[in-house]
Amino acid sequence: MFMRDGEVRCLKRDDNALTAVIEFLSAFVLFLMILTAFLSQAETVPLIRDEKIIFDLLNKGDINLSKNIAKAFGKKESTMEIRRVGLVKNSLQIRAAFRDKSVKSYARRNVGLMYYDSYYNELAAYVISKYLGLNIIPATVFRSIGIAKKGLEPSKELRKGSLQLWIENTVSLYDLTSNNLPYPGALDYKNSQIKEIKAFDCIIGNVDRHAGNLLVDLNERFEDQGEVTGRKKAYLGKIWAIDHSRSFYRGTRPDIRACQLSKLKSGAISIQFIQGMRAWKIEEVEKKLRASGISEQQLERIKLKTLERRFQRVKKHFEEEQLKSAMADEEYYSSGLWHRV
Repeated sequence: MFMRDGEVRCLKRDDNALTAVIEFLSAFVLFLMILTAFLSQAETVPLIRDEKIIFDLLNKGDINLSKNIAKAFGKKESTMEIRRVGLVKNSLQIRAAFRDKSVKSYARRNVGLMYYDSYYNELAAYVISKYLGLNIIPATVFRSIGIAKKGLEPSKELRKGSLQLWIENTVSLYDLTSNNLPYPGALDYKNSQIKEIKAFDCIIGNVDRHAGNLLVDLNERFEDQGEVTGRKKAYLGKIWAIDHSRSFYRGTRPDIRACQLSKLKSGAISIQFIQGMRAWKIEEVEKKLRASGISEQQLERIKLKTLERRFQRVKKHFEEEQLKSAMADEEYYSSGLWHRV
């Protein structure tokens, strides 16, 4: 079939028009997603990106328990009965999730698999992720705050728990999928991030990963140059991993079924991740955990020897798979672009 020049130009115009329509519809759907996230919160809190300011607020900010900022999640919403609080200092404000529970539990699908559903696991998971060079868990610290045992009532008695930055303007991957909403970024980035989080879960022994505790960030983070078009556009779709209270399991099984390393191969983790694993030293990890405020008893429950065994198994898996592929680091591992945020 042959086409005349005029027909070719006409087809190009049609393609351009179709592309414009698709881009408009995608932008409109994304706008609705952002609007929904906006309306779901009683009061929006401006996004703060500076890590130094975030940690200053987490550690020293005044607690704001007003109902338009704070929220108490009951047992139906969260087994850990998480409380979202505000933190204010010098007219700057963030919100954070406060956890102070610690309960001994057993995994239903894995007989003999025990873990502590605990607030300190949140901090331990964060410390380990940062040690590995990953930016997948929101900033987390230990802090004692004046709050009642339940609800949002202030108290003279201080309760110690973990405070984790509340990422504003997000939607859970579960809600995104169940409502047939499009992922706002490149699908390759989405799949790589999910696989990388699964690999990390294998290291920390997380028995509770699901789409409900993966948050899709709707904030514009930075400019990303498209591989095909070469044009720069705002990076969207950063995925945050939250809820690590059910990590660091122990029991008779060396691994859990949820850790399916055989499915994690080329592109499953970032170059930052493998570099972090190559530099890993369990003695340094222990020092980092102690420096974060984790106690001797909590370290005992985390089981560093078991953590080391899981880590070595994950590292060995990727080293062997890369060797089989005969690919260089830049080819075998993903760019880890999302760790820039």
